[in-house]
Amino acid sequence: MNKDAQALRRAVAAITIIWLAAACSRPTVAPATVTRIESEPVAAPTASPTGGAEGLSADEQATLNSLEKVDDYPLYTMRYYGPYDEATTIDSGGWMAATAVPGASSTANQAAWACSLFAALGDAGSMVYGRNFDWQFSPAVLLFTDPRDGYASVSMVNIAFLGFDEDTAGAVTDLPLTDRDALLDAPFLPIDGMNERGLAVGMAAVPPGQSPPDPNKGTIGSLGVIREMLDHAGTVDEAAAILQSYNIDMEGGPDIHYLIADPSGRSILIEFYAGEAVTIPNETPWHLATNFLRASVSEPADAKCWRYDTIDRRLAEVQGRLAMQDALNLLSEVSVAGTQWSVAYQMSTLAVSVVMDRQTSSPHTFPLSHAGQ
Repeated sequence: MNKDAQALRRAVAAITIIWLAAACSRPTVAPATVTRIESEPVAAPTASPTGGAEGLSADEQATLNSLEKVDDYPLYTMRYYGPYDEATTIDSGGWMAATAVPGASSTANQAAWACSLFAALGDAGSMVYGRNFDWQFSPAVLLFTDPRDGYASVSMVNIAFLGFDEDTAGAVTDLPLTDRDALLDAPFLPIDGMNERGLAVGMAAVPPGQSPPDPNKGTIGSLGVIREMLDHAGTVDEAAAILQSYNIDMEGGPDIHYLIADPSGRSILIEFYAGEAVTIPNETPWHLATNFLRASVSEPADAKCWRYDTIDRRLAEVQGRLAMQDALNLLSEVSVAGTQWSVAYQMSTLAVSVVMDRQTSSPHTFPLSHAGQ
């Protein structure tokens, strides 16, 4: 990569990511030891003759050449080849500054946040993790990774955080490779995802929890820690150990909490509140989160979040049993004008379905095995 392109890439990454998800008003450790599921190593394909590859390694060229547009909103898929540990210095905690509406107050920006997450765990053959990502224009990449020292996974990345705006996001595949090389930092900006063990993770913004950093812990970005969990956690306990081993850098954006689930039927919501990490396990065959701190209320109903109440009621009616399309329909029911995408991770069969711009009748479905193609 030439020096100018590399400098631009790092500059963009340093300001990336705005964090998203709070308004409940109705709209007008070290990593755990990894036991891999064995598969043959995937060699990078021979680089295609796409222009503008100066300074890029063979793996980087293969990664960028794997980019495919699958939805005009747009949504792309991309397969990452080679290691991505050089990007560990990316600041994935300061996302708020990158995509805030210029000139708007913080209150106005927060009004756009309305993310919803749930884990439906009542059917061992069809455990589903669903999430709506609600914000302003958010072009996306469905990213497939398969690191040698971790688990294969699929995750959603908002490429606006990497500098692709409404003028450029729709034609990224037309760009020379060096003009799309910011995508090489995509592994460290996952908003949600699922790995080959069926572990699913997502985040949503919440009010400040007033938790000071622990000087005895290292610091990691609020999205970078999702990458750590996807790569190195096979269970909710392992994910919790990773998450709780770090100070989570939330500077430049709202605080967030994390909903985590695995195919054992267990799920936890981890929040940072009143100076400590609070773990809230599921007590039913479902779990959920929106944009209030569960630890701050006696009962979820006290938060008066219509999206939370709707999801909880629907999941109670079916005792946490949902098929993939049912999950997408529920996400549609609690979607808002700013819903950018809805994603359902099939934790039992390791598949993912994505809907862009509330087009629930037109999901894009992929197996996690796509990561090894």
